[in-house]
Amino acid sequence: MEPAYTLIQHDDTRELHLFEGEMMPDNKCTSAKRSICKKMTKQDGYRRIFRCLDEDAARIRCAQEGREVCGICVSHLYANYED
Repeated sequence: MEPAYTLIQHDDTRELHLFEGEMMPDNKCTSAKRSICKKMTKQDGYRRIFRCLDEDAARIRCAQEGREVCGICVSHLYANYED
């Protein structure tokens, strides 16, 4: 399955964190309970910025949001683990 990304704003810090999941056949997606950086759970958030975006679309939207996006989370979209 294709990875899917959701961006949620933390209640207290207002920082934006990415959650990774998988695209489902019905154009919906799953989402992990903890952010990519492990510093936030979905229950810590109050505002969803986007959901169910593929890697390329998530990268663009995170760039548009700017510095409020967690650097650890967003770096996951740029990491290249292939040689």
